[in-house]
Amino acid sequence: MRRIRKSIALIAATLLSVVIVLILLCVVVLQRVLMGDDFSAAHYDAAAAVKAALDRDDRGMLVVDETSAKANTATPALPAIKSMFPDFWFVASDGRSMVRYGPVPDRILATLPHGDLGASFSEFAVKDDSSMRILRSAIVTTSPTGTILIDLGGATYSQWQMLTGTFQDMVMFVIPTAVMLVGTIVAGIIIVPILIARPVRRVAAAAEYIDGTREGARLPEASAPVELIPMVAAFNRALERIDATAAEQRRFLSSAAHELRTPLARARTRLEGLDDGALKSALVADVQTLSSIVTMLLQLARLSSSPVAYADIDLVKVAQRVAAEHAPAALKSGIEIEFSAPPTSIEITGSEQAIDIALSNVFRNALQHARRGQRVLAEVLAPATVRIIDHGPGIAIEDRSAVLEPYVRRRNDNDGTGLGLAIVAQVMALHNGRVVIDETPGGGTTVSLVFPPR
Repeated sequence: MRRIRKSIALIAATLLSVVIVLILLCVVVLQRVLMGDDFSAAHYDAAAAVKAALDRDDRGMLVVDETSAKANTATPALPAIKSMFPDFWFVASDGRSMVRYGPVPDRILATLPHGDLGASFSEFAVKDDSSMRILRSAIVTTSPTGTILIDLGGATYSQWQMLTGTFQDMVMFVIPTAVMLVGTIVAGIIIVPILIARPVRRVAAAAEYIDGTREGARLPEASAPVELIPMVAAFNRALERIDATAAEQRRFLSSAAHELRTPLARARTRLEGLDDGALKSALVADVQTLSSIVTMLLQLARLSSSPVAYADIDLVKVAQRVAAEHAPAALKSGIEIEFSAPPTSIEITGSEQAIDIALSNVFRNALQHARRGQRVLAEVLAPATVRIIDHGPGIAIEDRSAVLEPYVRRRNDNDGTGLGLAIVAQVMALHNGRVVIDETPGGGTTVSLVFPPR
């Protein structure tokens, strides 16, 4: 099934529409509840009081029951209306039956409809003292007793009553309008930016995940909003070009390193046949350095050329095996390797080949800088750390972060390649781990490879 792409603009417009519709519904409900059937002035409380008092008798005819429970409404009760306006009158009709109260004018009785109840209307008269008298107000409304016509009049509102009624009308209009405006402003200033920022943050988080160590990483186009798809697609095409260029560079690096191994091995064999001891030692050391560089270049190419295969591995066994592999070289240099680990296994998820490369480079670095007669200690610690300790010259504090970069050597180090610890840092990045370089008590360097525990 085809996935429907989300649009930021559509989400924002939909939200604003929903907010406005809800607010308008609230306005209508408030006016309906607080202002009567016609959504108009406060004097229609009288009609509401009459409506609440209407009932039907056993024959289905309209009657007025001022004492019924349903007459107890939010509007003034009918007796209060009667006492407030002595000349008040009303007629209620459903087209078949009629109830009346007070001095109903004959002209009103003569015009009462039979059958069709007609439409609502009002007639007012303003006196010299600025009071207002309701000559006639006809309201067609629906109640539990059915559709009825309430015809009323005789209520005279003083100037103060008109003022308070007008104020009530204004309040009933201003408050919902203000609520609508505030709601729209809140939706526009707070909610809409949040909805717009959320998909942008998802794309930004996916971009932050692309760290250069995982080939083929792309931004997700399927979950991107319509407005961001062109940018996401262009970004992904740029990543494809970068991956292609990086792959070409890795292939060249790997091929060059492979081509160099054979002539270097041949040169070392020939140097072994020289008679000059001093010259022979110097040249063999140089060839060994070149061989180390070629080996590290191959390791770097191998780590970058294909996706790393992860599996459950025992960190203790891997570290113990790498330490044993470097023991002969250590003994030849007069250096002792000591290994320490807990009796139980320490399981992690990772690439055994990559971790092997990282540990080999740390061991090689430690043996290179340790002095004859010294000891290199390898420790495996819970929850998932391998620590290799040497007592060499150490690494200055200001150089500890720099030596993790490719082709950067520590100060006064002319024998290093500048690649070993950089490869270690790359392996740890692949495993979401970290490399910690500290000073060994008494002098030297302690390198800790901290893996995330399972």
